[in-house]
Amino acid sequence: MSLRNEQQPEGERDPRGGNDAPNGRPRDRGLGSNCVNARGLHHVTAIIGDVRRAADFYAGVLGLKRVKKTVCYDDPGSYHVYYGDDIGNPGAVISTLAWNCVTPGLSGVGEVVQTAFRVAPDSLDGWVDRLNASGVPNRLDVSPFGERMLCFADPDGTELSLVETWEKLPATTGQNATADRALRGLHGVTLNVREEDETIDILQKVFDFQLVSQRNGAMRFVAHDGPGGTITLCMIGKSSRGRLGGGTIRHVAFRASNLDDRSAMVEKLQSAYDIVVSDPIERTYLNAVGFRAPCGVLFEIATDGPGFAVDEAPERLGQQLQLPAFLEERRAELAAILPPLT
Repeated sequence: MSLRNEQQPEGERDPRGGNDAPNGRPRDRGLGSNCVNARGLHHVTAIIGDVRRAADFYAGVLGLKRVKKTVCYDDPGSYHVYYGDDIGNPGAVISTLAWNCVTPGLSGVGEVVQTAFRVAPDSLDGWVDRLNASGVPNRLDVSPFGERMLCFADPDGTELSLVETWEKLPATTGQNATADRALRGLHGVTLNVREEDETIDILQKVFDFQLVSQRNGAMRFVAHDGPGGTITLCMIGKSSRGRLGGGTIRHVAFRASNLDDRSAMVEKLQSAYDIVVSDPIERTYLNAVGFRAPCGVLFEIATDGPGFAVDEAPERLGQQLQLPAFLEERRAELAAILPPLT
């Protein structure tokens, strides 16, 4: 599928689809919070090796709140830990999946090559100081769409960035973040792809993103101006495929408001693109289906509910090991296997 014969986006439009603020940064169009607009990204899941090292980074350095400490349901001897805002809103969550003896992954085509978080305007210099103080190498850069960004990686090599955004809602903070240096949810993800394909159609016609800008070999899609509202495709031509492993993103999950909403998306995928999704994946806090996008990236469609407060009080999220009912009888065994994570 090609867009070359279709009307292209205006070259000078704000890459997030709104008008620029006086200083040139994208302005929030006020399309509603991510709790209201049930589209965009739900979460991303990174593969890690050392769960405690990752916790020190995501909670300690970045100041995210650990909203759930559980296990990989398919491999319960490994942790699956979720980090996000105060209650783990969709669009604000990154989860870490600990694989024992994991080998490093390889970035390439058909992979998520950067996960970006939103931060307050004029806060990047403070973040540089914070990362430097924690010994995290970093560099200031500019995205293909003119956004000022700070690039770095987690301890396993997962490529991350911070992007200054304008928004009306206050940031939520974890215990190790101050209001001016708090992450404000996901900004978006960047995928490396060989060429334009049906992924572009799927983003627009199934997930309700809009193509708002196309510059320097990159295409910017926006679902809304809240957390998780942005996705970027970078066309890199013929190149080696990436390899899943430590320091890579296992999957990108897109939001569905409920099971009926998800079923409608699945029907579109099957009828229009002949894509068959996986059986439903019940993860207690969400229900998901997965499929391999034409570009090669693993996509999921995850429901907004039940949410992370289904088995813990909001003020105690992430403090205790939570297990699904079918693993509860193995709690003592798993507690002995899993490394301590306080």
